[in-house]
Amino acid sequence: MTEVQVSGLTKKYGAKAALHELDLTIESGQFVTLLGPSGCGKTTTLRCLAGLERPTSGRIVMGDRVVVDTARRTFVPADKRRVGMVFQSYALWPHLNVTDNVAYPLKVARMAGRERAQRVQEMLDAVDLSDLGKRPVTALSGGQQQRVALARALAARPGIIFYDEPLSNLDSKLRYQMGQQVRSLHNRFETTSVYVTHDQEEAITLSDRIIVMSEGVIVQSGTPSDLYDRPNSAYVADFMGFQNILPGTVTGVHGKTAEVRVDGTSLVFSGITTGDVSVGDRADIAFRAAHARLSPGGSGSGRFRGTVERTTYLGSAVNLLVRADGLPMRVRTETAELAAESVPTAGEEHTFAVSPDRAVVIPHENAAPADDDYLTTMTDAAVAPR
Repeated sequence: MTEVQVSGLTKKYGAKAALHELDLTIESGQFVTLLGPSGCGKTTTLRCLAGLERPTSGRIVMGDRVVVDTARRTFVPADKRRVGMVFQSYALWPHLNVTDNVAYPLKVARMAGRERAQRVQEMLDAVDLSDLGKRPVTALSGGQQQRVALARALAARPGIIFYDEPLSNLDSKLRYQMGQQVRSLHNRFETTSVYVTHDQEEAITLSDRIIVMSEGVIVQSGTPSDLYDRPNSAYVADFMGFQNILPGTVTGVHGKTAEVRVDGTSLVFSGITTGDVSVGDRADIAFRAAHARLSPGGSGSGRFRGTVERTTYLGSAVNLLVRADGLPMRVRTETAELAAESVPTAGEEHTFAVSPDRAVVIPHENAAPADDDYLTTMTDAAVAPR
């Protein structure tokens, strides 16, 4: 296991900066995921750590080795950093069979033949490919090829493994299975793992710590539960699956809970504050579609009455587009909680309630855009399970 310390990491392509003075510490043995949309800087960060990109400025220390120090013109190339890498495209040698692909880094390290054969067999056993050693990699399925790539990355026992969206080419079922194997191998071989993905469910499932990035900077870092339940900005809330993010004004503060009146409406919601707010401050109230529940009447903070505009039946759940006081909102209801004849349909009016323990109040400096386009661009796909 190896600790990674990054300070002032900047990467420019011409005049455009992909990373802006990034400071980051990855503890030894952690599974850390860099999360964000395309262009946020997560892959550039990974490639700089792995030695596949030369930073414009900054310093990277792995364990007790300085691998990058631009002030001293230090740059250790990728093949000298003693790290493993798993690529999205697998990056296997097509002219070699499974055994020879896994053995390659051991040959480079000049490991003795008998020890090398034992290590290769150990790795093939670990990824459930023990009977396929002589098979050409071109004859394997995508999932099998990715397991070969995992075995090869781990074979030389590197202190750090880098994963560049390794599961994105797999179907959803295989992606889940491979994700569990990635985490299992991390635990078994006690590596430090740095993983890149744009899939928040993947990040939550695998990680000890998630780092959300935007435009080359870190916008929030924490445990999966921190980010899932308490995003510190509208950007993170949206990316972590909060389908309702509504701008408004704080009308009351009660300890860690605040009330927000939504702009242009009579709607008032309560939620847990993710920063310091006072009465009169601008803030967003954010909650997930699944946290707006059907409620038999009543009034007060967190309750609203709305007209169902669209119902999308998903089997285990129903996604609703609801218009309340002129605003579109997303509601997700589990069908197990409803009688078959009581599934809401378009045109019906219902009362909904949002628990203040589930909603979050985001201070104005991190508030979402207040235009209606922001509120209406989310599609039914946004409220699918995640």
